[in-house]
Amino acid sequence: MSFPIGKSRLNSDFFMKKILLLVNPVLQRTGARRRDIARIATAFHDAGVAVDAMETGENRAAGPKAKRAIAQGYDAIVVCGGDGTIFDVIQGMAGSCVGLGIIPFGTGNVMAQNLKIPRDPVAAVQWILRSRPLPVPLGRITCCVSGGQQSWLFAMAAGMGMHAALLSEARRSGKDVTGRAAYFLAGGKLLLNHPVQPFDIAITTTSGAVLQQQVCEALAVRVAELNRWRTGGGLSFPFLRLAVIAGNSRWSLARASYQALLGTGGVRDRAHETGAATYHDVVRVICRPIPDREYHPAIAVQADGEVLGAACAAIEMAGLDVCLLSANQ
Repeated sequence: MSFPIGKSRLNSDFFMKKILLLVNPVLQRTGARRRDIARIATAFHDAGVAVDAMETGENRAAGPKAKRAIAQGYDAIVVCGGDGTIFDVIQGMAGSCVGLGIIPFGTGNVMAQNLKIPRDPVAAVQWILRSRPLPVPLGRITCCVSGGQQSWLFAMAAGMGMHAALLSEARRSGKDVTGRAAYFLAGGKLLLNHPVQPFDIAITTTSGAVLQQQVCEALAVRVAELNRWRTGGGLSFPFLRLAVIAGNSRWSLARASYQALLGTGGVRDRAHETGAATYHDVVRVICRPIPDREYHPAIAVQADGEVLGAACAAIEMAGLDVCLLSANQ
């Protein structure tokens, strides 16, 4: 659907005449969500912005659709969805100066949490109308997949370990229906029953030091807040905030989860000697299996909440930005 072309001035040097609204098709399943999408389109229209709406599609089709929209001259792309939808879209927007707006409809909504975007859809539209593009450095993850390796960009977090298995389990448990409860249920189940398997990592810190360690969790973060966890990271930082848990202790995993739920963990300028996780500022981390060790199952790998592969991963800064629309500048 489309509306007549108008003009909305977002700030003194950024104008928005026409946007592409990319909608997660899950939102079309209920009447309430369909009405929300209509309210969003109307709010943009009332502000003088022309709107073309399109479903994101399946098999990561949102990235190519966003890339085509940039070539077609859209002033901004606005996503109606969650962190997984944002992950798909940035694959086609990295390196572009076209702004990416977010109207949160997901389960975790980590990016919306960090940008302080309102949860109400119309309030989110008004927030976007006050925004301007904020260049945000992206990370890149290359991981083992069937038939070889594949790379993706990410904006929030990427890693290898049980946390990635938790995301897979939450999806199987129906997170689209049960919401965040699916993550807590999956976490409890995996802490009790899932194998805790160590793997090798090689870290390159921001100072250039190379550290090697055996860990059971490695999570490289680009955001300051991940639900209740204060990571010590930040969207503007030109590096990754890495949290690792040494060894293969189920108790250490439980302690680290508890400390994250308390909102502590990686807070900067706070001593971490007694924490279950260790934190580093890094530009690259390599995760690989311990030689001659058998893994059952293979250790999962994820980025921005999307389980992408297993067994190995290289996580680093990508040298590319995405321009997020933000009113908090």
